[in-house]
Amino acid sequence: MANSPFRTKHSLAKRIWHWGTFVTISGSLLTVLLAKTLLNSKTNIPVVQDVLQKKGVTVNPDQAKAVTHEYSDMAWHWHIYLGYILAGLFAFRILYEFFQPKDQKVIPVLKKAIAALRMPGNDKKDAKHYLLVKYLYLFFYFALLVQTCTGLFMAYSDDIDNLQKIRHTMSDIHSVFMWVIISYIVLHLGGVLLAELNKRHKGVVSDMINGNKE
Repeated sequence: MANSPFRTKHSLAKRIWHWGTFVTISGSLLTVLLAKTLLNSKTNIPVVQDVLQKKGVTVNPDQAKAVTHEYSDMAWHWHIYLGYILAGLFAFRILYEFFQPKDQKVIPVLKKAIAALRMPGNDKKDAKHYLLVKYLYLFFYFALLVQTCTGLFMAYSDDIDNLQKIRHTMSDIHSVFMWVIISYIVLHLGGVLLAELNKRHKGVVSDMINGNKE
């Protein structure tokens, strides 16, 4: 990537946020996967009944559900804890933006991308790709904002009766943006892989680790 005119530097704060967010989102998605599959309370009811039946204990579906529900709740509790961490990381992202070097702040970087596309002599294909990546970053920040806000709403709405009416709507929005974030992650990882396979742009991962120190 040393020959690319669009190589980006990353501050320590950004690198901490990037990898912290990646780990937190990955963990959060894992809790959802576990809660919906291996720890799903409904699908595990027959399993609990069969196991207890072999031990000479007979329980009805409601009693078995009480057992399976505990494990499902554990996964969702971890999901909530990770949601708090993600909210903290997002707040950290907003805060450190004010202390970023000017050439690494969101708006100046976006202006640079637009200017690069208009500048004669620049590789238009690279410039368009650079600008598209920056717009996708902004969209990802927006998706994180929605996901964080809806998640916090659901975490606290149980204690406020008036908020129960729109909790289902918030849950639907939260679920939709979960898939939006998953799609972005897949697209992002695919783009990173392609960049690493391209000699001209190689070094994207190492730049996010060492900050692209020259």
